[in-house]
This record gives sequence, structure tokens and C-alpha cells, in this order.
Amino acid sequence: MSLEWALGVLLVMLLVALVSFQLGRLSRSSSFTGRSRPKPSHPSVFVEMDDKPPMEIDFEAGIKASLHPGRKNPSQDEAAS
Repeated sequence: MSLEWALGVLLVMLLVALVSFQLGRLSRSSSFTGRSRPKPSHPSVFVEMDDKPPMEIDFEAGIKASLHPGRKNPSQDEAAS
């Protein structure tokens, strides 16, 4: 009788755990569907980052170019125009 009693208590505990688990899952899922997600006040902004390191500044070339204003090397944008 002791073994039957222990199995009965174990079965009752298992049923209580299963019912409480299902009720908890049901209440969580209903609270998510009943509540709407608030929209963010600021939309997300995606910024594309350039992985290239910054170019080195050639001060000597700038000084030489300013000494000879007649010779101008146009930039790629200016040459395309």
C-alpha cells in the first residue's frame, strides 16, 4: 500500500505541475496578444560605416599646388562634368 500511495502522490504532483505550467503559458500568451506594442517615437536610423582608414593629408602637395595656380588637377567629380 505504501508504494501505491507514493505513486498516487507522485501522479497528483505531476498533474498539478502540468496544469500550472499550461495556465502560466496561456496567461503569458494572452497578455502579449491583448497588449499592442508601442511604436518607438524615433525611427531607427541605419548608418553605413566605411571600413577604410582616413586618407593621409599630403601637405607638401598642397603647398606646391598653391605655388603654381596655373596647373590644376581636377578632382574626379570635376573631371566628369
